[in-house]
Amino acid sequence: MLGHLRPVKDPLRTAMASRGLPSTSRIQVVHVGQALTEEMEEQASVEANSNPRYRWLGELPRWKSLRILARSRLLVLTSQMEGGANVISEAIACSVPVISSRISGSIGLLGDDYPGYFPVGDTHALTNLLMRVETDPEFHATLKAWCERLKPLFDPERERQSWEDLLRELQN
Repeated sequence: MLGHLRPVKDPLRTAMASRGLPSTSRIQVVHVGQALTEEMEEQASVEANSNPRYRWLGELPRWKSLRILARSRLLVLTSQMEGGANVISEAIACSVPVISSRISGSIGLLGDDYPGYFPVGDTHALTNLLMRVETDPEFHATLKAWCERLKPLFDPERERQSWEDLLRELQN
């Protein structure tokens, strides 16, 4: 997980979901992001101290965060609302598949039929998706292939060219 700890991000949902995994699961939740309130910091610290599957690293420089993301098997986005999370774009650029709450911003980036969605705030559904990713190699491969097909859309050169085209069009 990459994201600051604030209520709209539902930042501890994945940690809560990891508690429902079977003891044989090897899933570890690594969370990078600054706590934006003392209350969120306290909640993350309590969770990290009581949940052996959850590690909260706090805020890190962008390059370290991206290095952690690139080494991950999965990105989980738990937001209740999002305009289109940059972290999804970064995950796709790093060839990391995504599980996301079913929100309009994620649907706009991943598509309506993307198989890696769970209902907002549904811990049980997220637990089930995490187990499926871990135990069903075909499902993980499906998510990865879907994101790979989207990868050209998030190419920095394509984005730069699109901005140039837009600015040129606005000048005319």
